[in-house]
Amino acid sequence: MTSFHTATVVQTYAAARRELLTAMLADRRNGVSANDIVRMAESAWSRPITLDYLNCWELSEDARRALESAGLAAWTDVRTIGDLTGARRVMLSLARDPAEAEPQQWRSLPARIAAALVQAEIAWSFPDVDENQPLDALLDDYEEIQLHRA
Repeated sequence: MTSFHTATVVQTYAAARRELLTAMLADRRNGVSANDIVRMAESAWSRPITLDYLNCWELSEDARRALESAGLAAWTDVRTIGDLTGARRVMLSLARDPAEAEPQQWRSLPARIAAALVQAEIAWSFPDVDENQPLDALLDDYEEIQLHRA
């Protein structure tokens, strides 16, 4: 009989990783300082990686709140991506089809998204482009844009 231990260990590790992230985010929501969270998590991840996770989470939450308060939550999707080394990014994409909106509403969407992000002091950049472009390009050329602090 063949026994595969690796798959079980990988599943256990992935579950523990999710638990650690959930605990870190719960602590942060409850007012625990980032430095205290870093100290508690230092045996699992380095300081920069832990801070990357916390910063990404806070940026994504701030972006969601800003878009929701502007009435744009149904039109947008904010998500974090990255790998276990802490290379994390916050990405924004459109969550609905243009056919679901009136043409004028669709044309005003980039300006409304941009205004909500600017008010929350959140900037954006496009993949493989050094300078910021007008957010209108999101509708024309890109599926996702990266968000960062202004």
